[in-house]
Amino acid sequence: MGIIQFDVRYPNGQRDAIVMEGERALIGSASHCDVRLPMDEAAYEHVLIEAIAGTLRAESRVDNPPATIGGMPFTNAPLSVDSVLGVGRVRLFVNFVPDLVDGAHVTSKKKESSPVVQIGLVAMFAMGAYLLLSDSETPIAPPPTEAPELFTATAVTCPQTDPQQAAAFAQERMDLGDTKRERMPFAVGEGVQAVALYQMATECFKKAGDALRAADSEDAASTLKSSLVNDFRARRIRLAHLLKVQDYSLAQRDVLVLRAMTADKKGTYVEWLATVAEQLKGKT
Repeated sequence: MGIIQFDVRYPNGQRDAIVMEGERALIGSASHCDVRLPMDEAAYEHVLIEAIAGTLRAESRVDNPPATIGGMPFTNAPLSVDSVLGVGRVRLFVNFVPDLVDGAHVTSKKKESSPVVQIGLVAMFAMGAYLLLSDSETPIAPPPTEAPELFTATAVTCPQTDPQQAAAFAQERMDLGDTKRERMPFAVGEGVQAVALYQMATECFKKAGDALRAADSEDAASTLKSSLVNDFRARRIRLAHLLKVQDYSLAQRDVLVLRAMTADKKGTYVEWLATVAEQLKGKT
């Protein structure tokens, strides 16, 4: 046996935490589903989650709308704790905690052991105790006061000089920016790259003399940039709180997102995130 934990995130920002006992869970809009979602988001029985030998697998029960893992449709696929399961516009993080004593059979049998074996056992227990004490004596440090700027104030210039070529290049940058923005819910670093693409499109549309499209791309860059900056700040504040209250499971996810946002940055905060990521591996 064991328990399956769901962190359900709805498109309106609402979140639910669902914990159920067992090794199978059904996601859908039907009343008998373990994780019941709105009818406009999920089919009657949409996805089956099953723990097999301690590993979670997801089986899609419908083709339309397709369920996704990391933004990609699937039929039957493994599901890690960091995987983003998509059902409609709902995003779910799933984790399986096995029952460590389930199925364990303990037998007792007398057997003499040599002094060498006894000494070895004592050494092993001593080492285990030392490692446990070392872990408890190394708390996760609070975040540095200074964090890197998500976006720099570097001026952007269009690499094209010919107006016609500038227009084509701008449209290409705009389309690529749209693609990366759509992928942002699954890879937040794509959103940071999209801002730069929109800014480049703006300058090239200006070079081409297309003021209307330049205004559109400039607005897209400004809106997305503001959203990411606010999310970056909110996640930093929340991460500090989660570490303080020792909610390491949620903290690990914020660390992953913050590291993706600052993948091209350097400094004490980026180094601190890398250290925290390593420390959390032994706590979640």
